[in-house]
This record gives sequence, structure tokens and C-alpha cells, in this order.
Amino acid sequence: MFTIVFMAYYFYGLRAVLVAGVSVFVSFFTEYLCCAARKIKFDWGDMSPLMSGLLLALLMPASLPYTVMAFASAFMASVCKHAFGGNKNLIFCPVCVSYIFTTLCFPAEILRYPEPTPFGSIPLSNTVGDALSRSYTYYLDSGTKSAFSLLDTVWGRITGPMGSSAALIILISAVALYFFGDIPAAALFSGFGANVLLNVLFPFGEAGWYAVLDSLVAGSYLFTLVFMACDQRFIPKKEFSQAVFGVLFAVGSYLIRRYTGIENSAVFVLPILCVFKDEFDRLTDALRRLLKLCAKKLTELAKLIAKGFDRFCEFLSDKIIAAKKAYDAKKAEEDEEKASENEVEETSEETEKPSEDEAEETSEETSEETSGGENDSEAQK
Repeated sequence: MFTIVFMAYYFYGLRAVLVAGVSVFVSFFTEYLCCAARKIKFDWGDMSPLMSGLLLALLMPASLPYTVMAFASAFMASVCKHAFGGNKNLIFCPVCVSYIFTTLCFPAEILRYPEPTPFGSIPLSNTVGDALSRSYTYYLDSGTKSAFSLLDTVWGRITGPMGSSAALIILISAVALYFFGDIPAAALFSGFGANVLLNVLFPFGEAGWYAVLDSLVAGSYLFTLVFMACDQRFIPKKEFSQAVFGVLFAVGSYLIRRYTGIENSAVFVLPILCVFKDEFDRLTDALRRLLKLCAKKLTELAKLIAKGFDRFCEFLSDKIIAAKKAYDAKKAEEDEEKASENEVEETSEETEKPSEDEAEETSEETSEETSGGENDSEAQK
């Protein structure tokens, strides 16, 4: 967080640090007053006022009047936090609710931004008289081509909230927090992936890699995802619920920004999802029970199918065996018939051979008699 504050100082000068300091001081002071009013001990080791104050300040423009920043920080600590019982009883993210309420009350001060210039010289007075412009997100959503270069966009030197535009630093912070185990991987990766996919498929401005970059930079989405939507206090406890939470966070942010024109739509959709965080866990439990029941029923069905298949195979094998036996019996009968026919033929051949021999002998005797008669006639002659 202090790295991002330093980036805000680099882009907007000392005034960015003063705005952040006012937010943190008022957050701690209001926290102390609320603890005194509730008659509980103020915990000096609790760093949530510091973190909340910095987060709220980094969502604001560097030109925001100090009085408006103090109001927003006091409202966050008192109404959005201690009115519900403090850290252990938070229904939604106090930073988001305070930002939404302050934006509705002071839209002209919050939705106008100074141009980022290295170590800029924004006046340190309460109000800034310099010309302010709309945010990078506003021009992107309205279809106006951005005047910022690719390097400026990557580095975060674009008009917008003083801390949420430094996408490169936020990405490095997200990787560090992930490896330290401070943010859940399911919510981080599902929210990141769903947002990039939506902006690539249905871009607001330029397509391709520019759409991927715009999905990280515009609308304070990446900043809100990493530092607020992945806060363990505001998201479900189960991994599947966190993944669903991240996807819905991306889809809700995209739809609100697309159809309402709200610039920092991620900040607006997070409190809505926070209210239902426990319902996501219940939904996960219900789905798990449903899956177990379905698995049980499918197992029973598979057993029935296997049993029926076994019976079918047995029936089929019996039919095949019976058919084989019938075929063998028929073949044996045919073989017997052929054998008997062969025997009959052989017998008939044997009976025909003697008659032929006798015929030959008779013919020979006849020829001999004929030759003898001829000889006798010749002798008589």
C-alpha cells in the first residue's frame, strides 16, 4: 500500500500524500471515538483503520478537498463499520460503502481528476482551482480514443483515482500477496480471468491486447479486486464459493459499467455481493450434497446397468451355446446322411461290377463260338 502511495506522490506531488494522511488520521480518530462511545478498549495494534484510510484515499482524486476526504473517512469508520459492531461484524466493505455515499454527495469533486505529471505541483489548499478533466475510464466508455500512450497506460500515468491506475504496481502487489497467502487464489484468479475474458470478447474501446490492458486499468477494477474483493472478511470461506464470487464480481462490474456508465463500477458491485457471502457457502454445501446424492444415484444406476448387462450377456451366451449345439447336431446328421449315401453308392458299384464281368465273358464265348463255326464251314467247304 505504501508503494502505491509513493506512486501517487510521484504522479501528483505532495498533495496526494496529504490527502492520504488526512484520511488515515480521521479514520484512526473516528475509530478511537467510536470505541470510547461503545465503551470498549481501543486496540492500537489494529491496523484496519490505517488500511481502510489508505484504500479510501487511493480511490479518490488527488485534487479532492481535505474536508470531503475527512467526511468520507469519518463516515466510513462510524456508520459503515462501528454501527454494525466493528471488524468482527462487518456486513460489507466499509471503504466501498463510504466511497459510494461520498460520490453521490460530492460527484463534482470526486469524478474530476487532475492530469498526472511527475512530482506534480497541485496546490496544497483545500480546493484546487486548476482545470480538472474526466477519467481515462470515462473517455474509454464513451468511445473516445485515448490520448495516452501504451507506456503511460501500463505505468499508470492516466487520469483517474490517484492510486488505482498503477496497474503494474498493483499486479506485483497481487503476486506478492498471493505467495504470502494473504489473498485467496480462487477469488483472485476467477475475478481476474472473467474480467479479462469479458473485455476481450466485448471491449469498450480498442480490441486485442489493448482490451486486456484496459480491463486491468479502467474502472479501478484491479485495485478493488486485489485489496477489497479478496479481503478474507468480505468473501465466502469455501474455495468453490470464492471462485463463484470472483466470477460474479467480474460480471457485475462489467454489466454495471456497460449499462449505467458508472466509472468505478467494481466498487459499487462489491457491497451487493458481500451481503450474500454466507449464502454462497450455503449454496456450495447444497451443491456438494446434491453432487453426492447424484453420485450415489449414478453409482446405483451403474450397478443396475452392470447387473442387467451381465444377465444379458448370460442370456446371449446361452443362446449362442444352444445355437452352436443345434448347428453341431445338424451338421452331425448331415455327415451321417452323406456317409450313408456314400455306403449305398459303394454297394451299388460293387453289384454292378460282376454283371459287367459276366457280360464280358459271355461276349468272349459268343465270339469264340462264332469263330469255331466259321472254321467248321470252311472245313466242310
